[in-house]
Amino acid sequence: MRELAAVLQAELDVVRELLVVCRQEQDALVADNIEAIRAAAGRKGELARRLAVLEEERQRVMAAGPTNAAGPLACRENGDDEVSRLRDALRQAVRELQEVNETNRLLARQSLAYVQKMLSLLLPEGPGPGIMDRRV
Repeated sequence: MRELAAVLQAELDVVRELLVVCRQEQDALVADNIEAIRAAAGRKGELARRLAVLEEERQRVMAAGPTNAAGPLACRENGDDEVSRLRDALRQAVRELQEVNETNRLLARQSLAYVQKMLSLLLPEGPGPGIMDRRV
């Protein structure tokens, strides 16, 4: 159980860090700060890879441990409050992360729609006017 608790705690730490990065990305989206958006996207990729490794570790621990046959309910019944607390905290953090990601997705779509509208106003459909390059 201690090994499972350690892995769950590590996953929780990464998800919380991911949540911070996603909130920074949200601020960058609102401010139209492309460099900050790129930095957040890179950091999110790193954290997602770390989370994938931790999830593989969690699955390995679950397969090797006594909780495999009985499932998560046995952890609560056996009195392992730490594992239950960590699972609940992880679920809550993931829900928060989903909410922030949904908001970020909406902000990104809104920005894209604005850019597309501006482009359509500046560059009407059909053949564009010829471009003249003249040196003075």
